[in-house]
Parts: sequence; C-alpha cells; structure tokens
Amino acid sequence: MGLIKAAVGAVGSTLADQWEDYISCDSMDNDTLVVKKTTKSGQISAKSRIQVNPGQVAIIFDSGKILDATAEEGIYSFDASSSPSLFAGQFADTFKEAWQRFTYNGTPAKEQAIYYVNVKEIFDNKFGSSSPIPYDDPIYHDIRIKYHGQYTFKISNPLVFFQNVVGNVEDVYKKDTLMEQADAEFLTCIAGAIGKCASDGIKYSYLTNEQSRIADYMNDALDEKWRNLRGMEVVSVALDTPVPDEKSQERIENFADSRFYSVQENAAGRMVAATATAMENASSNENGAATGFMGLGMMNMAAGNMMGGTSPVAFTTPANQNQPQASQTATNNQDNVKHCSNCGQPVEGKFCPNCGTKVEEKEDKVCPKCGAKVLDGAKFCVECGSSLD
Repeated sequence: MGLIKAAVGAVGSTLADQWEDYISCDSMDNDTLVVKKTTKSGQISAKSRIQVNPGQVAIIFDSGKILDATAEEGIYSFDASSSPSLFAGQFADTFKEAWQRFTYNGTPAKEQAIYYVNVKEIFDNKFGSSSPIPYDDPIYHDIRIKYHGQYTFKISNPLVFFQNVVGNVEDVYKKDTLMEQADAEFLTCIAGAIGKCASDGIKYSYLTNEQSRIADYMNDALDEKWRNLRGMEVVSVALDTPVPDEKSQERIENFADSRFYSVQENAAGRMVAATATAMENASSNENGAATGFMGLGMMNMAAGNMMGGTSPVAFTTPANQNQPQASQTATNNQDNVKHCSNCGQPVEGKFCPNCGTKVEEKEDKVCPKCGAKVLDGAKFCVECGSSLD
C-alpha cells in the first residue's frame, strides 16, 4: 500500500468533483500540531486524492497500523497494491528508522484515516524560573538569578510523535495539550544548561549572547525524553537578561564600587567629596562649629593614616605636578624658534614656509670670560654671570 504522486497537470479548480474523495488540510497554525481527516466511507480508495501542503506530513493509518507517510507537498493517490513511499523526501532516514516499530499497535478500529502532522517550527513557548537559582559567576561568584525567555521546538520525527504522543486522536491535537508536561521538563533541564554556562566561565549578564550554546545543552539534556520518546527537539532559546536577587545585586554593586575606588585618583575624588560634605555638616553642628571641625580634623587624620599619611587632596597632585615644568619648557622652546626676517613667520628649517625667504642662521655668543655658549641677545652668561656687553 503506498502513496503515488499525481501529475501536476491533473490539479485544477474542480478537484473535489474529479475524484470520489478529496482530502486536504488547511495550513496549520502555531497551536495546532495534528489534524485527523477521514473520508465519507471511512476508507481510502484508489479514486481518492490526498493533498499535502508545505510544512505538513501526511500519515495513512489503517486498523491500528501506519501504512504510509509523506512529507513532500503535492497531490497523491493511494494504491493498495503498491509498496509504501514514505522512504522518500526529507524524513526518509527518520521514517526508515521508525518504520519497523510503528507498522503495528495503536487502536484496532476498522477504519482508515489520514493524520496531518505540523512539522513547522513552533514558536511562542514561554519559560521562567519561579524563584532565583544559584549561579557561580566567574567574577561575582555565588549569586542567585531569575531568568525568563522563550523557546521554539519542532516535531523532528512525525511517526514517533504520532505513535507515542498523539495516538488515535479524534479530531485535532492542540499544543496546549502537550505543553504543561513539556514546559515542566524544559524548566528542569534549562537550570542545568545555565549551570553549565557558569562552569564554562560565562558571566551572568552575558548569558543572552549564548543562545546557541544553551539550545545545544538543552537538546543534549532532553535527548532521551524528547527526541527519542516524543520525536521533538529544541530549535532555539531566547533568554532575557537574567535578574539577580536583592542580596546578589548588593554584592555586585559593592564589588563594582571596590574595583572603581581601587584606582588612586578615583579614591582621592571620593575622599575629597566626603570631606566637603563633612565640612558642610560640621558647620551646622548643634554643639558648635568648632566641635564639628574638631571631629573633621580627627576624620582627616584617620583618612591620612589609611592613605599612608597623605592628605586626600594630595592624592590628586601627581597628575598636575609636572605642569609648571612643561610650561617652562614650552617658553624655552619659544625663545629658540627662528623667525623670517621678511614676514615674521616662525621657521624651523632654512627657508620660510610662508614666503620662501632664506633664514639667516644665528651664531651662538660665547662668554669671553668662561667660554660658555649663550643665546643671542643674552646680556649675562648663564654659567659665570659675566656681563656680555
């Protein structure tokens, strides 16, 4: 018994009039997984035509046995004398593996029916942790996070799904019939998948970048229950940014503050701000400003001890202490710059870049007393102080 693909030219607008029975299933939505179709007589004859649309697998079921199946879109007739054609198409290997197991069993009803299985990706399956779970973050270590997201799955083995999950459904098998159990199993496994990400050294806030890794972990964890037992597999996992609980968030913020203030300039800025606030508070001390400032002096002394005896303000000095020297160097360099005698343009080479006039080299003066070289225009020797006039 097998399905035989009809010629394309035979497909027209009067299909239902040309054959005894014309069986088809409209495009199934995201919530519909299986639809059962039967003929008026309960039998599929050679005069019947079966239409398979994209994203569907048609399974021929007869008296408790699977007779044939196809995942190729098109129009088919059913020939009881031919061999099954289910080994062709995208599910050929999958069907071949399951065929020997599923050519018997099931409901022993004396009827023939066609079950259409939705093999498109099934979206909008939400998940989330009801309470925070431990996460061994590589930076913050033992924190607890809550997570939410969505995942998608598909029916990867329609024969296994039909036989083990759906059975001889009366009319339509909806997704919500399956999801209570599937979601519970998914949640159990995703906690382990996220734990593996921690073992891989992934920071909790970077988990959203590891969707493919998590999906692979999920398929490994769900392999026995989903792929082998139910013919399903996870396609993708979209994880929202995990949220630490209150204690974990406090730890993260304290860690960030400690790292920030470990930089000398940042710590100095914090101490200067704290000192300014303390001075404002001291001036309004109810026991008198003098008492307040005495306490402030003791605080600054303690802060100085913590900083190795250095005033908090002094911590900012290293960044500025070289500025006067740089200014003096700039002044000296300016004194040594040559200027064009024609246009006054500063010149570094032998010719003016502005007007092309050759610049005369200045000869260094020599102190007549000690022989030291001095700048042109200088009135006194920088070595011995002798007058150069």
